[in-house]
Amino acid sequence: MIPFAAELSIRNGRRRPVELWIPLALLWILLLPLAILLLPVFLIACLVGDVPPFQATAILWRIFNSLNDTVLSVDKPEFSFCIHLY
Repeated sequence: MIPFAAELSIRNGRRRPVELWIPLALLWILLLPLAILLLPVFLIACLVGDVPPFQATAILWRIFNSLNDTVLSVDKPEFSFCIHLY
């Protein structure tokens, strides 16, 4: 299942940590018209690259599904940044 929420955590050594929940479901809905507009470009790129469009779509879907439960973290002594996708 594609990620529907993200937790963003930013910690600075001098200030209180900032933790935000970002609803990615709204982002997916907002990106849907852009995806529909870019569909002809995607199909032309598949034809030029001799890649089956259904196979390319399936691979992209698998990539989006594998993003679920991903954690990106950067830790330094003075700064910390973490994104967790749900």
